[in-house]
Amino acid sequence: MNKQALTRGALAGMAGGVVMAMWSMIVLLLTGSGFWTPLNLIAHTLWRSAPLDARFSIGGLVIGLVVHMMMSMVLGMVLAAVVGAVKPLGGDQVRRAATGMVFGIVVWLVMQYAVWKAVDPAAAPLFTPWVFALGHLMYGAVAGLGLVRTPAERHAAV
Repeated sequence: MNKQALTRGALAGMAGGVVMAMWSMIVLLLTGSGFWTPLNLIAHTLWRSAPLDARFSIGGLVIGLVVHMMMSMVLGMVLAAVVGAVKPLGGDQVRRAATGMVFGIVVWLVMQYAVWKAVDPAAAPLFTPWVFALGHLMYGAVAGLGLVRTPAERHAAV
């Protein structure tokens, strides 16, 4: 695993995290839970004073965004490392998206049913599970698509 692959993974994870956040915020607004709810719930994991509902909180906004984007970048680097250790995905977009989606669902299962419940039992059940699951699928698809190697990397691998 080289620095370029980890950087690409971090950037791909960041892009996936933005898509997931936008999806979650818009869908929870449309379903009545509220636009700010996802960020507040994420923030509550570290800052117990964050609201557990849709109220706007500058602290919830900042902490929620920072935590979500950092996790998105770290998971993007993990995806890049796993993919690089097995077999570089090359230019096949369908394979990259599918691999990322499988990764996203695995992350969702671990987060939904283990980590978040253990770390913050108050916030975890408040995030609508199907929104959380589809958000992770979207995250994985975007992150997987971002793992394409540059022409220089493809040439060096030959």
